[in-house]
Amino acid sequence: MKKWIFLSPHFDDVVLSVGGLVWELTNRGDKVEIWTICAGDPPFDKPLTDYGQMLHIFWELGEEDVPYSRSKEDIACCQVLKASYRRYTVPDNIYRYIPGTTEPVVKVPDDNAGPLEPDEAYLLPPVTDFLRKNLAEESELAIPLAIGHHRDHVLTRKAADLLSIPLWHYVDYPYIIREKYDLAEWIPAQAEQYSVLVTPEGLKAWQDGFACHRSQVIFLWPDEAEMRQSIEAYSKSGGGGTLWKF
Repeated sequence: MKKWIFLSPHFDDVVLSVGGLVWELTNRGDKVEIWTICAGDPPFDKPLTDYGQMLHIFWELGEEDVPYSRSKEDIACCQVLKASYRRYTVPDNIYRYIPGTTEPVVKVPDDNAGPLEPDEAYLLPPVTDFLRKNLAEESELAIPLAIGHHRDHVLTRKAADLLSIPLWHYVDYPYIIREKYDLAEWIPAQAEQYSVLVTPEGLKAWQDGFACHRSQVIFLWPDEAEMRQSIEAYSKSGGGGTLWKF
């Protein structure tokens, strides 16, 4: 039996990218924990940004404590995947401001892919410290490749890279299919590969797990049926069942 830690930039990223793989691991007896990095509360002393307000409307979670509502979706999801969960306190980038200013980090969608440096480099050391203090030596750590360059995915990967240990990497879905990235440009040729066959039962758990994130289903797809079809097509193409260590 192995112990796996999967780092998720947001509440839904691990299940969306590798939910079937996680279920297959837990179903065979491995222990899996999903650690969400950007699970913190919005700043109490600043207003919700215009972009944040727009997303809240799309997510249809109401105005009261949206991160908490999303965390409840994640609890239900983890129950489906039979995984444990842990959260860190960095707020989602839609809630963050450039330190010492009233300037939101994200004002328009394209800002999600902005660089961390220099304004948000201060976030890296505390995340790395959290990982170092809580990661058991025998654990296998899996992190996003950060395909799509979303700043929270980049934050998660860079903070883990600072541990200076070999890491498993998973492909960020749906970025990989929406932007048509070439995996060969992201994964070293000598990387160790670990693949798991996602069974029909694992596929259903993958779909059912993400369906728990109702706020994100309706944001990313026209309806739940389209989400299920998209994940099934991705799985049948070979996606979501492989990790790479380097």
